[in-house]
Amino acid sequence: MPGQFPPTTMRIEPYAIPAVRAAFDDALGELRQHLVRLGQEAYIREPWLGDPVSAEVANSYNLRVMDAADGPYAAMIAFEAELVRIRDSLQLMEDHYRRTEGENAALWGRA
Repeated sequence: MPGQFPPTTMRIEPYAIPAVRAAFDDALGELRQHLVRLGQEAYIREPWLGDPVSAEVANSYNLRVMDAADGPYAAMIAFEAELVRIRDSLQLMEDHYRRTEGENAALWGRA
């Protein structure tokens, strides 16, 4: 859950940023496939036995697992958002590093 643990700092050598960002892109691509599939197939659409007990179980499952703001599906959606934030931060770091290095090279006449 966000805010439950203190923030940590990830240290990456500038030359490694593109590879790390690419790994986050790959993870996001895979996670999104699973989220789409879960959104389409993880809901219990109808009681499997057609009786009141299976109807109640299906309803309870859908409410607690798929629709709850603090449920497992919501946690996976939050995880995806966190991966996006990290990936975007890595992109900003890479852009800043490239800009700074370009300015340094120009300053020293190596551009």
